[in-house]
Amino acid sequence: MHIQQKEQTYPLRQTALPVGAITAMGAAGAIIGGTVAAAKDLRQVKEGDMTREAAAGHILKEALGSGLATAVGAVAGTFFRSGVLGLAAMAVVGVGTKYLYDGVAGLAAEKAKSAAKTVAKTTTKAAAKAETAKPAKA
Repeated sequence: MHIQQKEQTYPLRQTALPVGAITAMGAAGAIIGGTVAAAKDLRQVKEGDMTREAAAGHILKEALGSGLATAVGAVAGTFFRSGVLGLAAMAVVGVGTKYLYDGVAGLAAEKAKSAAKTVAKTTTKAAAKAETAKPAKA
């Protein structure tokens, strides 16, 4: 976009990132976050400390969180004209977003584990009752 003034054309400073740039930055963040998680989890799978399914879930969770944090941080960085302030805002908002995402994802995982344990206990109790129940008289 340009401003025309007395036969002169001056470019305007773009104040927001285009959606494509935000998406590209989020994708780059997701790739980097997933790669780091994969590097850590591969060793645990190889040593037998983690299953492949658990590693895949963890890698996906880290990739999504890193991509989201990068995209949100990139948007926050556009609010400052100074490059240093923009980078600082990007880092602070990105870290905050990842911190919140990990907290929410951790709570969801804990609730899922808790629900699975409850179902397992209920099933075990029902099976135990069925075994100890007296057969009905005919």
